[in-house]
Amino acid sequence: MSGLKPIAASAVILTSILLLSCEGETKKLVDGYRLERFAENGKFYLITSRSESGGGVFDGTIEKIGWNQDWILASVTRLYNGDPNGWYALQVKTKQVTGPFSEAEIKANPAFSGILPISCADVMAGKSGR
Repeated sequence: MSGLKPIAASAVILTSILLLSCEGETKKLVDGYRLERFAENGKFYLITSRSESGGGVFDGTIEKIGWNQDWILASVTRLYNGDPNGWYALQVKTKQVTGPFSEAEIKANPAFSGILPISCADVMAGKSGR
């Protein structure tokens, strides 16, 4: 009987390692929002600790992202094909999502000045999109 305890402990440790390896990479951005790369598909989503749809805050995958204390700006490919892809903005304080915006609208909007969207891979590598 005592020989089973180390085997059971090893099984628990191995299961824990396998479960953790299924989770994606996560990078904290601002005010509880995180950029996450899901291991299953390698795609990036903006998430919070609150439960959201499978597409995260923007209901889609993210190609580029930038942020400051007030806004998170992202190039989004929406999950539902009927929704337009493009640049979307999240107002951090109100949690309101607006968009899509054209490149020209992004550049002309003073609220987004100083936000430099970069690739999600660069964010994960520690570069800043602020």
